[in-house]
Amino acid sequence: MATHLPEGLSPDAVDILTELTAILTKLRASQNLPPAGLSTPALASLGALPGAPGATPGPGPLGASSQSQPSGLTPAPAPGATPFPSGAPGGISVKELTAATDAIKHKLQRARAAVKTLPDMNRTIEQQEAEIHELEARKKKQIAMLAKIREEGLQFARTSRDEAEGDRMVVG
Repeated sequence: MATHLPEGLSPDAVDILTELTAILTKLRASQNLPPAGLSTPALASLGALPGAPGATPGPGPLGASSQSQPSGLTPAPAPGATPFPSGAPGGISVKELTAATDAIKHKLQRARAAVKTLPDMNRTIEQQEAEIHELEARKKKQIAMLAKIREEGLQFARTSRDEAEGDRMVVG
């Protein structure tokens, strides 16, 4: 029995994982950036990146040194991070998360409305289980009937074959 889906309800219409993964990747990338104004070499020289080449811990909480970042340079991303500063194309901040997920929310709302148009969506679980039991009983009766018909057909075939062989043996 084929069920036709309502307009706008398809597996692609309710696939949110791809979009959600992209949003979370952008959020994570924007969260992995160093503080504004500091490049990766500057952080390494301050000792903020342990094990980084050029890390020279010194006095102070971050191991401050006399080196400073030249003015006019943009911050470099942390190692392994995608360079998406918050507000830049491709990166989102926590404040922008609600707006970024609106499309997913609307997609789910449309899917929920489309599912409600499917037949029998207003039936209770008990009603559906009762129908399942009725259908299973009907199926058992049909299987029994098919087995009986099969046996009768095999018996008829044996009888017909025996009669046909008997007719051939009589030579007269």
